[in-house]
Amino acid sequence: MFVFALTFINIIGVKAAGKVNDVLTVIKLIPLILLIFGGIFFFVFNPETLVTNYTPLAPLGLNNFGAALVLIFWAYAGFELGTLPASEVKDPKRTIPKAIATGMMIVTAFYLFTNFVIYGTIKWSALATTSTPLVDVALVIFGTVGALIMAIGALLSVSGSDEANILTTARLSYAMSIDGLFPGIFSKIHTSFGTPYMALLIHGIIAFTLSIFSGLRGLISFSVFNLAFSYLLTCLALIILKKRTEKGLYGQNILPWIGIGVCLYLLYSTSMFDKVVGLALIFFGILLYVFFSPKTDILHLKELFISEENIFIRRMERKERFLANFIRLLRKTYRRVRAI
Repeated sequence: MFVFALTFINIIGVKAAGKVNDVLTVIKLIPLILLIFGGIFFFVFNPETLVTNYTPLAPLGLNNFGAALVLIFWAYAGFELGTLPASEVKDPKRTIPKAIATGMMIVTAFYLFTNFVIYGTIKWSALATTSTPLVDVALVIFGTVGALIMAIGALLSVSGSDEANILTTARLSYAMSIDGLFPGIFSKIHTSFGTPYMALLIHGIIAFTLSIFSGLRGLISFSVFNLAFSYLLTCLALIILKKRTEKGLYGQNILPWIGIGVCLYLLYSTSMFDKVVGLALIFFGILLYVFFSPKTDILHLKELFISEENIFIRRMERKERFLANFIRLLRKTYRRVRAI
């Protein structure tokens, strides 16, 4: 139900989807902030609980480090989607890397503090038997009301993540389609809303089908296999770019090799099912590319997508979307309070 509701919102338009994403992002962060600060106060008055639950620090050793890393990596995946609107960003070569690095630091801080509170509040053996760790921790710290707030926040958090991915992946397949690298059905535009509705519907149906026939752990592992493979190709591409005329790519002597090592380890750590099915889908994707790449571009759609006029229009609309305006207001408020 959530998948189709979010798909419908994206069909209505990017502006509507952006506003929904704003609301979901703010709402899902509030419970986490409450949990972090509530957990810190809980540890101040119950330090023995913190010490007991973190002793020993790694009770099961590091034998399952690879499998755990696959699940953890999925939580940080998606940062590459920030490069998709590069044509609509001022000074993208400087702005996008800065935005990605800042965003990753914020996400890392949230995950580290949240997990610190979770494992410090409830013993790891009890957490291993529950499917709602955030709710259980909130129940201990805040009681029933806090558990209810956390449950709603978790639901909205998943919805917000899905909404952002629906928005970006549909545009990616649309852009590939107008370049002649993907089936033409993905470039169909809704006559009233001006959105790639067929791409959105196809993505929504695929997501709904996968959610029915597979569990969350399996979907995460399979997703990480495909993500790691695409990241591996990106790292290899950066090494090749170094040998050409591109300049100013910081860290290209060592970072691509580190990335290659991480990607290979992630691929190795996924299940055999992920490897077999993932490689089969990648091979199928190569066949799609070979079949569609000789086709000519859909020039009239491509002009609508990359023309300076339309890029300017999307940039002006973007001022009213996502969290940029909200963060700008917080920054102005902070400066005025500090000046007082």
